[in-house]
Amino acid sequence: MSDSLPSETPNYLATVERFFLSLKDSGLTLSATDYDLIQQWENRGIPIRIVCRGIENGIAEFAQQRTSPSSRTSRMGLSYLKVFVEAELERSRQ
Repeated sequence: MSDSLPSETPNYLATVERFFLSLKDSGLTLSATDYDLIQQWENRGIPIRIVCRGIENGIAEFAQQRTSPSSRTSRMGLSYLKVFVEAELERSRQ
């Protein structure tokens, strides 16, 4: 697990966006669907650290499944990682 997970900040959307794009290592902005998903997480009160840990777990799993170095995460959106964020939220509640 990364020690670089962001702490709570006033700008939820920008923090999650920067974290995801830094791990994805491509792109400058997210899709409208990704922004909507981040807004849903914020509205549900999911802490940023939980969202970012889920994103990190999902990207790590995606990377393990790829056999070719060219199969990068560049086309991955947050919708793919939603299940990992939900799983991390459940773990945090236990």
